[in-house]
Amino acid sequence: MEPNVVSRVNLGCRLDLNLIARNTWNVKYNPKVHRVLIQIRRPRTTASIFSSGVLICMGATSIEESKVAARRFARIMQKLGFPVRFLNFKIQLIMATCSSFPVFRVV
Repeated sequence: MEPNVVSRVNLGCRLDLNLIARNTWNVKYNPKVHRVLIQIRRPRTTASIFSSGVLICMGATSIEESKVAARRFARIMQKLGFPVRFLNFKIQLIMATCSSFPVFRVV
């Protein structure tokens, strides 16, 4: 199984989630939760975007891939007309799994 890297970046501006939901592909928007979920294919990641300008990128398999994905999400917001800046990129979590062999105690 591949690792999962979660990162966070501040886009430096307030975002209109309704505008994002209406003008972007692969979006899930629930006004009660106050966030937008967007997916991109390459790298295969998902972003939670909040109206405060915070973007949380999930699903990358490396730190570099997570940074590229976060920049692509920021570029999508920029193309929608928001004055986006890429501030305070930070890795929040790296999660990996492994399988091991059984260990028996011989008496």
